[in-house]
Amino acid sequence: MNILFLCTGNTCRSPMAEGIFRKIAENDTALHNVSVASAGLMADNGACASANAVAVCRERDIDISRHTATILTAERIDNTDLFVCMTYSHAFALMEQYHVPKNKIYVLDVSDPYGGDIAVYRQCCADIDKKLVVLADLIKKHYGNEL
Repeated sequence: MNILFLCTGNTCRSPMAEGIFRKIAENDTALHNVSVASAGLMADNGACASANAVAVCRERDIDISRHTATILTAERIDNTDLFVCMTYSHAFALMEQYHVPKNKIYVLDVSDPYGGDIAVYRQCCADIDKKLVVLADLIKKHYGNEL
């Protein structure tokens, strides 16, 4: 299963989500065949993850320091089984602009920490983590042996 985490710029939320879910999958044998990546609807290709995103992930023993932003491409869309959007507006854009079916989209509904201080990023990271634990359980229940 290929999961793509999607936000706007691919420098804050989606790289954090990618790193967090990767760690969840590494620690859960039922998710070992899940592949994760991230992209942005309006990403500046090659931009680094924000310093605060890197810092709060490092506090959780997750390294996203080598992350570079990637814009959403047709190839990525074609190779993705599940799109995990940070907001409903990202989901609507996927459906309207890229014709991604609704049943391939899951929304975390996480506020953008961009421009916030480290406390804002910590809260965002905690929100993402909590919601990804729920998603991991849903994936295992829904896909089970297909993973």
